[in-house]
Amino acid sequence: MGRLNKNAGWVSIFLVLMVLVPGAAALDLPNLKSLGLPSFKYGKLKRDREVNDIFQTYKVLPGYRYYTTGQGKVPNAIIGILDKYKLRPGMWKEVHLTTPLLRNWVSQMNNIYGYPPYGSIILNNEGQRIGIWYSSKQWTTVFIEDNNEIAILAPEPPGFRGRQ
Repeated sequence: MGRLNKNAGWVSIFLVLMVLVPGAAALDLPNLKSLGLPSFKYGKLKRDREVNDIFQTYKVLPGYRYYTTGQGKVPNAIIGILDKYKLRPGMWKEVHLTTPLLRNWVSQMNNIYGYPPYGSIILNNEGQRIGIWYSSKQWTTVFIEDNNEIAILAPEPPGFRGRQ
């Protein structure tokens, strides 16, 4: 129980450090490994007009695997991950994206969500492009792991039009 409390204390310190360094592209604390805790490397989203235009003109890019998240027929977010990266399983569902399907989703996302979706580049901890993002939510957590594996937290459902 003492080791658990000690690790919880270190995790608390780590979280405080993250709040104090919000602009850091990557946070890698090797001393955490000596405590039996993993190092953390984070990517980020960067809003990008070109990526927004890709989604708004319904282009399906070669060299990407596409995923969606959300309940129902309209996704909360659509992401494309470069083929050389592997997305960890979780809340994202891989889809075979076609232009008609993308057109349908983008149109519905524009019409029903309270905030218009926008495109972003998904960057790794070194600022390199690893994917693209389209959602009403313009923030998420991107974990960079070893061997080109990444984990991206699914955004919370966006607000719907007409909701107070």
